[in-house]
Amino acid sequence: MSVFLLIIFFLFSLAYGGAKLKEVNLENGVKLIIKETKGRGIVAGSIFIKSGTHEEERRGATNLMASLLTKGTKTFSSYHIASAFEDWGGSIEASTADDYIYINFSTRPEGLEQGLRVIESILLEPTFPEEQLQVEKRRVIASIRSRREGGFELAMERLRLITYRGTSYEVAPAGREEDVEKVEREDLIKRWQQVLKGKNIVVAVVGDMPLEELEKKFRAVFSKLPHGEFNLRAEDKPIKESLVERVQREGAQATILCAFEGVPVNSPDFFALRVLNSILGDGMTSKLFDELREKRGYAYATYSMFPIRLYSPRVFAYIGTSPDKKESALKDLLWVVQEAEITNEDLELAKKKIIGGYLLNRQTRGRQAFQLGFWEVMGFGYKMDQEYVKHIENVRLEDVLRVRESLKKAHQCVVVEP
Repeated sequence: MSVFLLIIFFLFSLAYGGAKLKEVNLENGVKLIIKETKGRGIVAGSIFIKSGTHEEERRGATNLMASLLTKGTKTFSSYHIASAFEDWGGSIEASTADDYIYINFSTRPEGLEQGLRVIESILLEPTFPEEQLQVEKRRVIASIRSRREGGFELAMERLRLITYRGTSYEVAPAGREEDVEKVEREDLIKRWQQVLKGKNIVVAVVGDMPLEELEKKFRAVFSKLPHGEFNLRAEDKPIKESLVERVQREGAQATILCAFEGVPVNSPDFFALRVLNSILGDGMTSKLFDELREKRGYAYATYSMFPIRLYSPRVFAYIGTSPDKKESALKDLLWVVQEAEITNEDLELAKKKIIGGYLLNRQTRGRQAFQLGFWEVMGFGYKMDQEYVKHIENVRLEDVLRVRESLKKAHQCVVVEP
């Protein structure tokens, strides 16, 4: 057995050796995924609400709503919400992604009872305080303006509008400045009532407590949530033709960001595309880095991304370079993504990077809980947390070359230039 496989086996044993795992489906549709671990006394969890920015009436409202969940309820102030977890060395946070809202928390077993009382209050009686809303709106607007000063962020903002036009993804969860300014407290209340439905909720818990005790405590809280389902409308937006859009801005660097057609999460080629993305743009051993930086000297930073989304899958490739090299850099970036030679050596190296990174990233209970919930809410099922490594290992070179054909159909690029 190779040293790499021995390391994988050791890390996997740390994560799953002797652990008990249970799925509980409550009558209101909430799914509990509970994992009992042995350790020094930590309980961590992630609450996922499948929704994200889908069907927002006002862009940015969901992001503001999530950020205010921990700012006060009818029973607890923001101080008492934070102290319920921080007093035990833990934390609680809430945020929004494209396809879901999530609440992450951690505490000691002794503090779980108190923490669950706070979580119940957050879910059932948030107040979305007006004064906190105004503070948060100013913060978000400042963040949106600040991000536009960076070439990559500006390019991604524009590319979203192009490649996801007409879908929920065309604007980042933070929203647009002009919409955020108009969000009112009533918008947040309405949105929370819209998305807080039992069938949309997945709760993943990993903790150093008996499985039966964890189930009892979490069942008592989450059984109180409303029945129903917030249905997401399918929003598949294929890339039909190639285009390059140019954006003028002050600066000394040109930024190139391109989107390519990916494969959906339910495709048998999904894992092959994960491996292909790693081959193309994951780290200093990737094709983009070797060809564009090492051999051609275009830039220090170049990489690719394959974000996991429910609809309209995309692979993104990025490079920052000097303005005088932007045309040749764009041409060569497209060549690397679509045509550069890929060998078995590239394949095996990429698989090692993915597997090693995945296992090392899940060594805390918080990360384990997040991954269990993430795979479930994205439609793979929570068991994918244990199966992911096997799927990556099974990817063959012919799979990678086949899935690469989807990247050759067309591309959409944004060039930000002085």
